[in-house]
Amino acid sequence: MLTYGLILAASFGLILSGCKKEKNDDPDPNASTSVQQVSQDDQRVGSINDDLAGDAELILSQTLLKSSNYLPCNATIDSVVVVGDTVIHYVSYDGPNCNNTLNRVGKMEIRHKQNEYWYSPNASVRVTIIDLVVTRISDQKTFVVNGNHLHTNVSGGLIVQLGYNLTSVTHRSAGYMQVTFEDNSNTTWNVARQLVYTGFFPDSVNFSVTGFGVSGTYQNLVTWGTARNGDQFFIHIPQAVLHKQQCFFAPVSGIKKIDIPTDNKGATLTFGYDSNNQPVTGNDCPTKYRVDWYKNGYSGTVYLWL
Repeated sequence: MLTYGLILAASFGLILSGCKKEKNDDPDPNASTSVQQVSQDDQRVGSINDDLAGDAELILSQTLLKSSNYLPCNATIDSVVVVGDTVIHYVSYDGPNCNNTLNRVGKMEIRHKQNEYWYSPNASVRVTIIDLVVTRISDQKTFVVNGNHLHTNVSGGLIVQLGYNLTSVTHRSAGYMQVTFEDNSNTTWNVARQLVYTGFFPDSVNFSVTGFGVSGTYQNLVTWGTARNGDQFFIHIPQAVLHKQQCFFAPVSGIKKIDIPTDNKGATLTFGYDSNNQPVTGNDCPTKYRVDWYKNGYSGTVYLWL
């Protein structure tokens, strides 16, 4: 049986593949570099957000699970204390997640009202991330996260009930992350992710991601903030991004759009491509995603590894 920690781990990409012929003769060969970097960083930030949200649910579901098989991997619940009407769970990380994609070292705190139960509709918990050092195991690239999120169980119910007496569970995660990447650049990521889980626990669970954030005139944002080079970026999801357990929770389909208005650039990210830059078919798992970028009237297409 797969451990529950696998259910909310998602893969993300970093390596640039070969380019298709550009649509225009771009005088700047690095015109799309910053947009590609935002797309890759967004994958990384999204994956740790989903990872920690899953751990929080798992910890809060222990009274129903009654099994150590479903504890987060390499995480220790140091203590649980009650302060006034608030219950605080102190969690330490020191090792890989259950999917063996991210190594995590640091702290997390989970706060909720004493008489509020996570399986209730619209129950919420506050998650604080403290100096969490995250290393992607595939390439050993590291980033450090601090942040604060409000996680809400919109639908009620638990993911472990999928396929039994529930057909879907909807969660929302809203907050921010201060992220320091491996080049020591400091970035701010605002997060507004809605995840809808479907399928059958524990072996066939999928989730789809959309956004619900608002910033100025931008609507339905999933992330927005300040990129490594100082650009203000806004990302929304016009077509829900689907993550499948059979593909180790990599994004297998869906579309994201990046807008960087101050530099008149952006991109459309389409998920679901193989190593030959062709759309996957049937139940095949993708290995790349497509980036259709534009900047100041110039445009092109590249494929990046997941």
